[in-house]
Amino acid sequence: MKIFKKILLTIIALVVLGFVFQDPLLKLAKPHINAFMRDFPESEFKESEIQGSYAKAVCQNSHVDFGETVRTTQSLDGQWQVEQGGLDDNLPTSFKHTAPVPGFLTEATPRFNLVGMESDEREAFWYKKSFTAPDTESELANLCLHKAKYGVKVWLNGKALGEHYGVFSVSEYNLSSAIRYGQENELIIRVGAEHNAIPEFIPYGSDVEKSGWYPGLWDSVSVVYTGKYSIVRTKIDPNIDKGVAIAHTTIRNNSMVPVDLVVKTQVNEWQSKNEASALIEKPVTVAAGKTVTISQDVKINDMKLWSPESPFLYTAHTSVEQNGQASDDRVSRFGMRKVQWRGGDGLDSKDKGFYLNNKKYYLRGTNIALHRFFEDQDRKQLPWNKAWVTKLLAGQKDFHWNSFRFHVGRAPNFWYDIADEQGFIVTDEYHIFAPVRLGLPGMPTSINWSLKELEKEFTAWVQENWNHASIGWWDASNENHNPIPYEAVPLVRHLDSTRQWESGSYRAPDRPNDPLEDHPYKLNGQSFMNSNPKEYRLDDLDDFSRLPPMTEGDIFRTYDGPGARNHPYINNEYSWLWITRDGSDPVTISEIAYDIMAPGVDLTPEQHREIYAYVTSELTGYWRARRGYAGIQHFLYLGKCADKDTIPDDWDIKEPSYTCDNFIDIPNLTMEPRWAEWGRHSFAPIGINIERWAEDFYTVGRTVSVPVNLLNDTYQASNVIVEMVTADADGNVLTRSMPVELTLNSLEDKLINIDLAMPEQSPFVIYAYLNGEGIESTVISRRKVGFEHPGIDTKLPVMSTGINMYSESGNSE
Repeated sequence: MKIFKKILLTIIALVVLGFVFQDPLLKLAKPHINAFMRDFPESEFKESEIQGSYAKAVCQNSHVDFGETVRTTQSLDGQWQVEQGGLDDNLPTSFKHTAPVPGFLTEATPRFNLVGMESDEREAFWYKKSFTAPDTESELANLCLHKAKYGVKVWLNGKALGEHYGVFSVSEYNLSSAIRYGQENELIIRVGAEHNAIPEFIPYGSDVEKSGWYPGLWDSVSVVYTGKYSIVRTKIDPNIDKGVAIAHTTIRNNSMVPVDLVVKTQVNEWQSKNEASALIEKPVTVAAGKTVTISQDVKINDMKLWSPESPFLYTAHTSVEQNGQASDDRVSRFGMRKVQWRGGDGLDSKDKGFYLNNKKYYLRGTNIALHRFFEDQDRKQLPWNKAWVTKLLAGQKDFHWNSFRFHVGRAPNFWYDIADEQGFIVTDEYHIFAPVRLGLPGMPTSINWSLKELEKEFTAWVQENWNHASIGWWDASNENHNPIPYEAVPLVRHLDSTRQWESGSYRAPDRPNDPLEDHPYKLNGQSFMNSNPKEYRLDDLDDFSRLPPMTEGDIFRTYDGPGARNHPYINNEYSWLWITRDGSDPVTISEIAYDIMAPGVDLTPEQHREIYAYVTSELTGYWRARRGYAGIQHFLYLGKCADKDTIPDDWDIKEPSYTCDNFIDIPNLTMEPRWAEWGRHSFAPIGINIERWAEDFYTVGRTVSVPVNLLNDTYQASNVIVEMVTADADGNVLTRSMPVELTLNSLEDKLINIDLAMPEQSPFVIYAYLNGEGIESTVISRRKVGFEHPGIDTKLPVMSTGINMYSESGNSE
């Protein structure tokens, strides 16, 4: 029965992901697609709700101490004792395993069997940690669990303190009645062994490309000590137009009597610690047991703006005092920056797009599918290794990337801290990928989720992350038809007036300026993924306007209803050429793309990699041209990447990847060399892309006027030189054009034509070189003509002197 279930689910997953149908089957399936798959009925649990221990005193966005002097944060991260057991209140009699926190229970020592899967061995896992509380008593002590899966219950010194079911939200537990100051305390946390441990209406995540749903305390755990008047949370709204940081401080009176308090806020530069504002004070009266929010305008001296190019950060130190005695304080880090999408009826198309600090800003970037990477066999504890994560994110700068999307799921909090520091515009996407409704056992679905519970999760999500300078907008879902995230967005967007929402692209956006995302996978064959009328080849790319929306399938269909083209668009998925890390095979759903480009050829690993690097890099420039999109983001930088044959025996989940990243060595973050070389050309801020793909356009033996796209994403005009050559596979120059000199203005895109003599015989490669002001190294676009397939390796042209046609200095030889 288990084998049959596994086969059935695998087949359905392949269908969902656009596995290739033959024409008769496609025609048979289409009439039933909407009724069976795309139309989501209203959840019978839409109004269901269960009590959860959401943060209401101190824990919201409290994962890091940026310099508090009143409150004390005691980290409990590290090794914990763990054991498996029942989903009840019966504590295991002994703890014979250990596991890291934060992390997943896949990393327990000794290991447990079948972690994250249904098992007769357990219903829950139990964590135990002993810690010594400070000698000095505090009015309040609260435990902060920043993220845990799946459902938690907490005991301290034998006393039950509460439960929480949200898997992406911080939870909070008042320890004051049970904690023993100056003594050792025993903390017990029970987590469900897999997602069926929580009620089915709880949003636990939905992703048809995931197999491993691992339990554990997967973000930091700490105890926060404060006085009785606590700061629940702070929100810093940067107003760069007025040079003011608006500090919103939510205060809770945890006593039984009303109190008069004073809230004080001062801003400092984060790194230098220099004062950046005067000290602002504001009195407030708070009733017994009540919570209030006050706002203070803090004028910033000599304001410095945050951007990916200059990620300057500030800290706001806020304290709450009674009669001159501080009860609590918070230090919140933020950047003075303004993020905005502009669209709407009547707005000129050239003015639509993403704006940073009141200037149009083109996004170039990638995707991080962290929750898929969680089930990669090389993952281990890397996602919680700050040095590794810092190196991972820093590596994106090599590709000229200024942005990325957390694809289908939030990251541990410190990832956003690093993004703030390094300078990226981050799309923060919730864990909902629901293109169809299936609702079969074992398959993640959101058809039964509660809107009330999703609203609580969205609220906690926004409040946890709203001070991060890096987060550019909130993203409610991915490739989604289920109406529940669309219904949740209007309920929570008032929480953060500084950012907009992208709802998942298959329904009308909530507001006129909200963006739409588009995933124009044109090389995935004649499948219902995009309802391609034929198997598009590279030559067919010449027939597309590149003006969104370009995704028009029966299921995967970007919203194109009334007013769609008034919205700004981002293209954050587009290639469909994923291959496994060893390069030996494409993933199953990518096989058709390689068959189309190299029919009947048994490709080698190096040929797979050459096709990927060549086509994906040139597709990047292709989609950047025409300026239909405000941003282009490669899919993907980090994710699960495994073939069944490479999964080790001790890794319980034996499912292969649906997609893959481009690393060939995950622990050392070694990128596949071809993509590492050519990806940086395609994303260059001042870039070039040969316009035409069709090989018959480049007639052998004739002079052809070759159209070339030039792009300038910067605000600096650049005097550039464009040169073109043809060369054979060994890099011997066959013909060359006259150099073309011109000025490329700020944010300009320009189509020029260059006369180039085609060689008398094929195969050959056409190269277009771009050099000039503001270009660090020569930028190249290429087109292969007459080769058996695009996977044939070619060498860069050399001059007669043997010197490469381009150099790192950016000057042609």
